[in-house]
Amino acid sequence: MLMFKRVLANGEHRMLFVGEMNLKNSKRLTKSGDSFILQGVKRSHAGRYVCRIESSPAIEVTHTLDVQYPATVRRMSPAVQRVTQGVPVRLECQADGNPPAAISWSRQQGRLPSGAQAEEGRSISLGKVDRHVEGTYICTASNGVGAPSSATMKIDVEYPPQVSTKQALLHLAEGDEAQLVCVVHGRPTPEVSWKRDGSPLQPDPRLSSHHSLHHHTLTISPIEEEDFGDYTCVAENSLGKGESRLSLSGLPKEPRMTSSPAGGEETSYTLTWEVESTSPIVMYRVEYRPRQGAESPFPREWIPRLQTAQGLTQPSTAPNNPHSSSSSSFSFSSSSSSSTLYHMSHALKDLWPATDYEATVAVENKYGWSAKSGVFHFNTRREVAVGRSASGCGRVFPSAPFLPFTLLLVVAAIHAAVCS
Repeated sequence: MLMFKRVLANGEHRMLFVGEMNLKNSKRLTKSGDSFILQGVKRSHAGRYVCRIESSPAIEVTHTLDVQYPATVRRMSPAVQRVTQGVPVRLECQADGNPPAAISWSRQQGRLPSGAQAEEGRSISLGKVDRHVEGTYICTASNGVGAPSSATMKIDVEYPPQVSTKQALLHLAEGDEAQLVCVVHGRPTPEVSWKRDGSPLQPDPRLSSHHSLHHHTLTISPIEEEDFGDYTCVAENSLGKGESRLSLSGLPKEPRMTSSPAGGEETSYTLTWEVESTSPIVMYRVEYRPRQGAESPFPREWIPRLQTAQGLTQPSTAPNNPHSSSSSSFSFSSSSSSSTLYHMSHALKDLWPATDYEATVAVENKYGWSAKSGVFHFNTRREVAVGRSASGCGRVFPSAPFLPFTLLLVVAAIHAAVCS
């Protein structure tokens, strides 16, 4: 007599067939000869099945049925978490599936805060959260059977306002339209207001403000001279306050040097620069000096040159200054609807040969002086070809590197005495 039974997980033996008799009376399980057929397999059917013949001794054959099924995942953390900036957050998921499923984490808005595209594990920890970790996180379980399963969790971070500016300094002219823009982030949504030189703005038909999700714009049109100054974008919510300063200026922009650092002349050099200004340049100031070294014999004072744009030079003095003359020029071209690009130059004369110099430039229009340019380094010509006559007198040191100016004076004196 052939018997067929199932061994349950608790060790109990449950008889299914005895001979041709179906004890479970199930349509899913049928007998065909010495074979048993299970149709519509479910995961609950997994386990051990035994064929047994009651002989002396009894004969048994054991079959193990392993039912594979796709992974499923469920979140163990809340679907939405609203947390305060600075606290740690842990997200966790649990997966089921056969074979056992692997869980990976990703972020709907891009990379994870760690910088990785994905991470594996049942959980992911986010320490001291800020607004940059906000978003929807996805845990995905996959075991290679069927389609992966996913669950999502969203993190909202509450934090004080953070205010930044797209352009902290605007150079414009009277009659232009100014748009001062600040970018504000915060949760709860901050209230945004504007101040001028520390005081709230007074109503003016030329002023209007516009607020979008994060961008807040103050428009001034048309600009009048009294509008130049510092403006503050102030944002407040229940967690704090943030602000950022913007400046509206009619001053020229910082000059940018355009000349080559390597000079071609022994005792002169022409500085060239360009600068944008919304009103005509009326004056400029050049300051220069020999470049300072650890044991430099040169004076450390800057040598100033103040000159009007019309070419009128104002006198200036400096200690131990051998320089006595200079010249300048400038031209301009259209740069934008509100500013002009000026191309300017200034010739420095009576410089020391083969010497490194440094210089800065500032320019002035009717609103005042620009910021100084960055320190610019240049040098006068480093080598001078000096010939020698057949008699040994005349010019000395053919093609020799140029010596320091003070040493050249000594050499010249000796040379004059020998050849006289």
